[in-house]
Amino acid sequence: MADDRAWYPTDKALFAPLPGGQAVIDWFGFCPSFHDATLDGITIADGSASIVLKAFRMTDEIDENGYFILDRHAQVVIHMRRVTGLSLTGDAVSIISELTVRRLPATPDRSEWPTCEGPAADDIEIAFGTSIGLTESFYASEVKFELRPTEEEPA
Repeated sequence: MADDRAWYPTDKALFAPLPGGQAVIDWFGFCPSFHDATLDGITIADGSASIVLKAFRMTDEIDENGYFILDRHAQVVIHMRRVTGLSLTGDAVSIISELTVRRLPATPDRSEWPTCEGPAADDIEIAFGTSIGLTESFYASEVKFELRPTEEEPA
C-alpha cells in the first residue's frame, strides 16, 4: 500500500457539498487542511467508522510570547458509512500534517486488499499524513462532517 495517499490535495468541490462540509468551511473561514490538529479518537464498528479531530484556526496575529494566536477551536467528527477499506499505520498519538478528502478516480489494485473486496472508483477517501503518530486512509461510500465548537484551549 502506498504511503503517500494522504498527500493528494483535498477536493474542495467535493468537501463543501458533503453533509456538514459547508458548516466546517464556514466555521474556519476556508476549507481546512487540519494541519496540526490532533486525533482525539477513531471508532470502527459494523461497517462504519468515525474520526474525531481536535482542530483550530491559526491566525496571522502574534501573542506577547511571539506565538501565533489560535482561535475557532472545535472537534470535527468525520462519520463514514459503508466503509470499503482502511489502513492504519503508526501509534495512537497523532498530530496531523494534512487531511485529504477526495473521490477515488479508479478502483485501486485489488492485490492490496487480500481480505476484502476493497475500495472502488467513486468511493470517498479520507486520509491523513502525520508529523507524529498514526497515518490513515479510510474509504467509504458515504461521508458526513459534524462540527462541535469548543472553548479556546488554555495557554
